[in-house]
Amino acid sequence: MHNAPGTSDSLSMPSVVRVRVHYASLCAAAASQFETGSLARRLLLIDALAHEGDALLLAASIAGAASLTLERRTEAVRHCVRNGIVDFAVTTLDEALRILKNEIRKQQPIAVLLEREPASVLAEMVERGAQPDMVRWAHADAEWKASLDTLFARGAQPLPPPRETSPGPAQEICWRAGEGGSAALRQLDLLAGQILPQEDAERQNWITRAPRYLPRALRLERSVAMTERECAAFLAAVEERAQQGTLAARVEIAAAGEMHPFRM
Repeated sequence: MHNAPGTSDSLSMPSVVRVRVHYASLCAAAASQFETGSLARRLLLIDALAHEGDALLLAASIAGAASLTLERRTEAVRHCVRNGIVDFAVTTLDEALRILKNEIRKQQPIAVLLEREPASVLAEMVERGAQPDMVRWAHADAEWKASLDTLFARGAQPLPPPRETSPGPAQEICWRAGEGGSAALRQLDLLAGQILPQEDAERQNWITRAPRYLPRALRLERSVAMTERECAAFLAAVEERAQQGTLAARVEIAAAGEMHPFRM
């Protein structure tokens, strides 16, 4: 139901599953590093769109953070703008910081893409005292080490690698609808939200916020980790709606390696 993670040079859309994996990792980082369940008013610096930087910046918005992604490839910047992956694409650090400061002050998530050489931006950020809270930097070039060390010394936290598996006996559950199926997906979102524990802020916030921040091409697909018991309850609830004829559109749910189609 989704594409495999792209290569470092891929300009394909990130998958919903990969966005969710990065989202879960960000939530874990927020809890361990900041002792909070939200990244509101936090700034995440991402070194490039490669290595799933696009999925990470989408996840950051869903987790409530502001993000600044550095990208030197013009075609990659255009791809993100064209597909609604970022909120703003700019060419100067001044403009990027102005946008970020406004949204951080309002505690609103924002994704800004800066088309610049990463090394020069890092040095300028250090000089100007522009301080991220978390940094994802996949490169190990010596020319960036001094600037990165300064950011970390000033309090930035390195972003841990994405958590590839869900804790506990959980499995990935994906559901999608065809064109015109937004209403059906909202029905399934509500059902999932009712089945998942209300105190599980990570998954509840994902169900609520992901449809708002995912780009249009990904809005007809959902993905969340569920235990076997939760999955069974979810499938039963959807089947009941299908039997009653109250589903707004045809949907498919992938669970435990099986595809479950449900019709109106």
